[in-house]
Amino acid sequence: MLAIIGMLLLLFSGLLTYSVVQTLSDLPTPVARVRPTPRPSPTGRVPEATPTGDVTPTATPVPDTSILVPNNPDPDTLQLADGHYLIYEQDDNLYLVSTTDGTVTQINAPNFVNSQAVPPILTPSGQLIYRGNDNNIDGIWMIDVFSGTPTQIASASDGQVITSMALSDDGQMIAWTTEPQDGNGTIEMYAGPLSNPALVYQQAALDCPCYRIFSFLHGFTKQADTTLLLTDDRGSHEAVQYGLWSLDLSNPQALPQLILDENPSQGPLVMTPYGNALLYSTNEGAVPVPTDKSVPESVAALSYANSLSMASLDSSTMSLGNASVILPEQHDLSNSAQYHWVTTPTFSPDGHTLVYVEFSSDDQEPYDRHSAIYTVQISGSGASLHVGKPQLLATSTHLLVELGPWLNNHILTFYGDKTLYAIDVRTGNFTDVGQTSDYARILGAIGFSGG
Repeated sequence: MLAIIGMLLLLFSGLLTYSVVQTLSDLPTPVARVRPTPRPSPTGRVPEATPTGDVTPTATPVPDTSILVPNNPDPDTLQLADGHYLIYEQDDNLYLVSTTDGTVTQINAPNFVNSQAVPPILTPSGQLIYRGNDNNIDGIWMIDVFSGTPTQIASASDGQVITSMALSDDGQMIAWTTEPQDGNGTIEMYAGPLSNPALVYQQAALDCPCYRIFSFLHGFTKQADTTLLLTDDRGSHEAVQYGLWSLDLSNPQALPQLILDENPSQGPLVMTPYGNALLYSTNEGAVPVPTDKSVPESVAALSYANSLSMASLDSSTMSLGNASVILPEQHDLSNSAQYHWVTTPTFSPDGHTLVYVEFSSDDQEPYDRHSAIYTVQISGSGASLHVGKPQLLATSTHLLVELGPWLNNHILTFYGDKTLYAIDVRTGNFTDVGQTSDYARILGAIGFSGG
């Protein structure tokens, strides 16, 4: 009997030991807590990880997957030269952001008016000219972006709104237009030296074409300083422009002369810097306004180019030569999402590269936009102007992409959903310059260097 009892106790002890071991083996293996990889700061730097006693991996920048470069699927981070600053407008303020470390400084620009139709202009000497409003009176101010007190250089008549502004290539001549706020009255055009502009043309506001300034004729000749290129806003105070005319300021009796017919909906876009080749659209139209507010109303309400053509402007006859079609216009497509639209085209400082954003819009709410950046190589001039075929540079998942100024002949800035970028149009390498809290438009670059 004792032997049987002993055997039973030994059996139960074995079973108990096996149960404890099995239970412990079923428990999960302890894992060291790992801190998440920090996201890059607005300057591109990654905050240093703080030791916690746990296992912590080395902090590495998170790749920006919102910009895709087909010909360079793994682009290097673009290295920018020190001492450069971008000027941008956000809401009703102007800012400087350093391309070196992303430091942002607000520019002292009292009375500044944020307007798509009248963006501030950076002069060759580094002064910023902007539209302002003091006690409901429109005016034009000038300021050094780094220091100094703004100086008012012009004032509009009571009840008039400044609708356009342009500066000559040499920075010595300025021109602008005003229209009556309520639509009743006269359109007034002023031009002349920065220190002494004068009224040069006026007409009834209801007697369209309702002229506004498109640009001075480019170049550093006397003719360039006394020839204005005009467009028609059709009575709108927004950033719209149809048709193209020239006006000879050296002849007080001269009237605007037609260069580009505005019918049905064609108009100028941009001219080559210091040259007179014109990029224009033969078909402009409206695009659905995104209902999710991904595009500001002031931008969404613009007329967009549905086509791109380029031709040389003969400064002696003020006529356009034969046009090269870069992007053909579209008509009667079965789905509105198939239409292509162009925004913020720009030429490199040497005039040899055209870059533009082409986007499409969904045909259903919220009408999201899908953007790509294209480049076109330009050579020759006049009758020998040669325009290459568009080449895809990059695509983006951002809902709004707009091009900005150039840092040199191959590095271009652009905006994408609250991020400021710089991209090398030759290689596709890019970097983010900084973050913004809302929509921002890049206006100019200080510290420009050719290359």
